[in-house]
Amino acid sequence: MKPQPTKLFGTYPQTQEDLYMQRIPVFAGDITAGQLDELARVAIEFTNATPLHLTTRQDIELHNVPKSHLQTVLDKLEAIGFSTYGAGGDNLRNITVCPCCQFDPSAYDVMPLAELLRVHLQDHPIRQDMPRKFKISFAGCKQPQSRPYINDLAFIATSATTVRVIGAGSLGARPETGIVLYEQLAAEDCLALTLAAIELFKDHGDRKNRRKARLRHIRQRLGNAQFLELLNDYFLRQKNACSWPKIELPHGRTGLQKVATVQTIAGDINPHHAQRLAQAAQRANAHLCINFHHGIDIYATEPFALPDELRPFTDLPAIVACPGNTTCTNGLTDCPGLASQLSETLKGNEKYCGKTIAISGCPNNCAHSAIANIGLAGRIKTIDGIRQEVYQLMLNGDNGITNKLAKPAEIVPAKNLPNRLAELYP
Repeated sequence: MKPQPTKLFGTYPQTQEDLYMQRIPVFAGDITAGQLDELARVAIEFTNATPLHLTTRQDIELHNVPKSHLQTVLDKLEAIGFSTYGAGGDNLRNITVCPCCQFDPSAYDVMPLAELLRVHLQDHPIRQDMPRKFKISFAGCKQPQSRPYINDLAFIATSATTVRVIGAGSLGARPETGIVLYEQLAAEDCLALTLAAIELFKDHGDRKNRRKARLRHIRQRLGNAQFLELLNDYFLRQKNACSWPKIELPHGRTGLQKVATVQTIAGDINPHHAQRLAQAAQRANAHLCINFHHGIDIYATEPFALPDELRPFTDLPAIVACPGNTTCTNGLTDCPGLASQLSETLKGNEKYCGKTIAISGCPNNCAHSAIANIGLAGRIKTIDGIRQEVYQLMLNGDNGITNKLAKPAEIVPAKNLPNRLAELYP
C-alpha cells in the first residue's frame, strides 16, 4: 500500500483533483545557488514549470505536483538537502531568522544560536502530538524583519550573551500580537525555554477547538500574569534538566553587502528565472536569502549584473500575497491576480518604498495582512445584486516588529483597489 500524502511533511491537497502543494522549509531562508537551481529543475520536470512560491516564513512551495509524482519529488528534495518534516500540520514549523543579521556589523549574528536549536529539535520527541503548529523566530537587530510579535517564541539578541524573548502571539481570523516573556535571558537558556514552552503548550493547549489551539489562546485563557508564572515554572524545571554551554554571539560579518532584492509578484518566481538567478549568484559567489515579503535578498562583495529577465523585479513594491482561490481550498479571492495589478500600478513609486502590502484570500491572514503597512483580507460580497470579490482594507500595521496591528478601514471591491491604493500616498 502506498503511503498517503500528509500535511506533517508539508503535502497539502489543492482544489484541483489529484494535484498537491509541497512545502519545503528553508532554514533561516538560507539557500545555496546549487539548491535553488536543483529546486527549479524539480519544478520544471514534475510541475510543468509551475512557478516556485516563496512564503512569508522563508519556505518554498511547489504547486501542481501530481499525486503520482509526490514520492519522487520528496526523494529529490531529500537528495538536494531538504527535510520536509514539520513543514505543515501540528508540529514545529520552519525556524525563521532575520536575513540581515549575518551581514550587518551593527547586529548580532543569531544564526549559530538558531542552528543549535534547530539541530536539537529536529528529531526531538517533544515535537510529536502538539495541539497545533508552533513557530519560532530569531533576530539580532533593532528592526527585526522576523516579525517577533506574531510568533509563539521569538528571540532577539540584546547583547553577545543575552536575548529578549517575545511570545504567545499569532494571527488567524482574530489576531493578537505577543507579549514580552523575558526582558533578558541568557542565550544558553533558549533551549530550556523552548522545551518549556512546548511542554506547556502540549499540557494546556485546546485539543477540541482548533481555532483556539495556539499558545496565545492559553495566555488569553489564563491572563498574562498567570501565563507568565506558569511558563516560568516549566522553564525552571527544564533548566535544571538540560543545559547548553555558555554562548557568545558574534556581530554580523563585514565584507558582504546587500546588492539587490529580487522582489517576486505574489511570491512566484518562474523556475527558469530561478535557474538564471542561481547561475548568476554562483558566478559572483553571492549569498542568497529568502526574506519575509516574497523576495530573495542577494549579498555579495560588490554589485553584479543580474540576468535581463530579472531586472524588472528589482524595483517592485513589496507585495505579499497568498495563493488565494487559485489553489487553496480556503481561498475566496484571486490574490496573485490582484498582486500583479498592484505591482504594475505602483512600480517605481518611491512613496511605497519600505512599505509592505499584504493580500490574504480569506480571513485567516496567511499573508500577514493584519500587521502590514497596507493589509487586504479577501471576502465575497453581493453588491447591486452581483457577487464579487472585495477586500477589507487595513492600514498602518508595523509588520510584527512591534505589537501594533493594522487598523481596519473600508471594504473595497477588488476592481477598485489599484486606484484606491494609489490615493493613499498621493
